Amino acid sequence: MSTQSDKHVIELMAPARSLESAEAAIESGANALYAGVTGLSMRPKRTEFGKDEFPELVKTAQSQGVKVYATTNIYLKEQDWEFFKKKIDEIISHGPDALIMGDIGAIRYVSENYPEVHIHASIQASIANPEAAKFYRDLGANLVVISRSVQDRSEIARIHEEVPDLDLEVFVHGGICFMYDGNCMMSSYWKQEWDHDPLIGKDRLIGQNNTKGECQLVCKRACSLTDGEDFSMADGRLMRRPDQVGLSNIPFFVENGVRILKIEGRAMPISYIKEATKLYRTAIDMYLEDPARFGIKADWQQQISALIEARLEYERQWHIA
Repeated sequence: MSTQSDKHVIELMAPARSLESAEAAIESGANALYAGVTGLSMRPKRTEFGKDEFPELVKTAQSQGVKVYATTNIYLKEQDWEFFKKKIDEIISHGPDALIMGDIGAIRYVSENYPEVHIHASIQASIANPEAAKFYRDLGANLVVISRSVQDRSEIARIHEEVPDLDLEVFVHGGICFMYDGNCMMSSYWKQEWDHDPLIGKDRLIGQNNTKGECQLVCKRACSLTDGEDFSMADGRLMRRPDQVGLSNIPFFVENGVRILKIEGRAMPISYIKEATKLYRTAIDMYLEDPARFGIKADWQQQISALIEARLEYERQWHIA
């Protein structure tokens, strides 16, 4: 069980897709930001920070007492390795507070060559039990992100109890993949074509590889199921999961070793990032100031509905064909 002093360690982490969105998140009460760096992030390139922008982000955020966690969580093929080593040197030189990583080879490389660097095992690691958490701790991780497939709160409590020396992070709000934790491969079969890859110096099949940030959110699209005349399901978003909303779980998270509450949405508009951060900042502060007074407020549901509608609008504009 966490002590009263431990409760104040909890961080609200917001997404940053640009310097402007980072400032909005900071102004709205974020304690930390997570940001992609070009080439190593599990999000589209338009949401990543370039080599000149990332050091500015780190400097700006840290000067205001806000941490920056660099998402370097793609899964590497052999031909990616030299690029990864060069890029990770560059990223670490700018002084982020931690690296968010999923590839076990990449985690081992960083832990062996940069033992001073904090590593957060990404959601892609699908950590859902104490033994998995111990594995990543022993590999070099300082924190693990709990899989979104873990829906029973007692399972989170068990991980905290059995691995108390490891910090925990949970997704507290945002969209959820049909295949939990970003391990779906549907985008790999979407709009593929042969093209020249200058990185490896030869032609290869260029697809929408979600393990390198090119997910097309196929599961969000309208679709239908048919089997001749015997079976038919009407058009609809059959694979779309409801957004995750964790307001009511804040007391449990604080009391059971969770250090970071993460808002999902690097690709979302700045207004979404700003409003989601404000809402969860209000809720967290209410609990920390007086746990007995904490309760879901009537206007919070209206704000949640607005956030859900904003995501649906984003999906309609970008990837729902």
